[in-house]
Amino acid sequence: MFATIVPDVTFKLFDVNSRGQEKSEYGLTQSAVERANAEADLIIVGGSNLYEGSLGWPWGVHLDPAALKSLRVPLFLLGIGTGSNFNSSLHKPSARAKREIKLLNDYASLSGVRDVTTVDWLQQLGVTKARLMGDPATFVFDCPLQIKHDGPVLVTIPPRRVWTSKRQFWKVRARGRPMFFALVELTKNLIEKGHQVLLTCNDPADLPLARELFGGLLPGAVICPEAPEEYFQLLAKSRAVISGRLHTAVVAFSLGIPFLLLDIDERTRGFLNTYQLDAWSVGPSATRSKTHLHEQAKKLLDESRLEAWQAAIARRDRMKKAAIALIREAMNC
Repeated sequence: MFATIVPDVTFKLFDVNSRGQEKSEYGLTQSAVERANAEADLIIVGGSNLYEGSLGWPWGVHLDPAALKSLRVPLFLLGIGTGSNFNSSLHKPSARAKREIKLLNDYASLSGVRDVTTVDWLQQLGVTKARLMGDPATFVFDCPLQIKHDGPVLVTIPPRRVWTSKRQFWKVRARGRPMFFALVELTKNLIEKGHQVLLTCNDPADLPLARELFGGLLPGAVICPEAPEEYFQLLAKSRAVISGRLHTAVVAFSLGIPFLLLDIDERTRGFLNTYQLDAWSVGPSATRSKTHLHEQAKKLLDESRLEAWQAAIARRDRMKKAAIALIREAMNC
């Protein structure tokens, strides 16, 4: 998006918290602000779930509040969101997180938010300047709708935490595992009907579970791409995508590939509501996961229904245009 406005733009990346590779220099500290003042024209803070916090983890941005007072270049917040706890309501931030989230938004020249859920959540904290931008990953490829009469159906399993979790033991047993079992039954059904199925997972930590549940169904191995480009190629050649991972659906949407998304948390719900894609989702249910997933998959593979995706793709493109307009306005371009 920035290259659309400033074609020769360059970026220097830094970790905004300790979850990155850098374990000593990270976050919006005094040294980071001084470096930005000396070297940069702009600071961008972005990341899918940075507004989230938990016990021992106030939220996703390591911030020195005093350092912001000396910041002399504009600060943009782009594509940030919340809501990734399985089948749970939005978390309540700590007092410290509230203060710091409000402070960072006060200093920001632009606060672009990933989804409608996060916009509402921020407003409840008293942050009123946040603007809906959409998930920036939906703007990566800008492909028109791809209508394919053949090609594989790509199935991506949910994260392992939906199968097993100490903090949410009963919830994953009652609602998470039925989604996995439903996905196994659907995969078996698709193969029996003659469809080519590719089974993928986004995280190497999910591979043992994927092999345990699905290994006996597929002639090929479970695929866990090592590079983003490899995953993009798999998605691009697919006829349709059935995904337990939000960003697999997000990139499929960018590529113009119809998808069915397992709606497992407020983050997926926010994405679906933002782009008005609720009709292409399946929520967790102890009793209906299998039936509903089969019904929705049948609809996904019904070519007579693909026209509905034309409106969704047009909505995506309008949202990108509006997002770039927000950036232009904030940059005075």
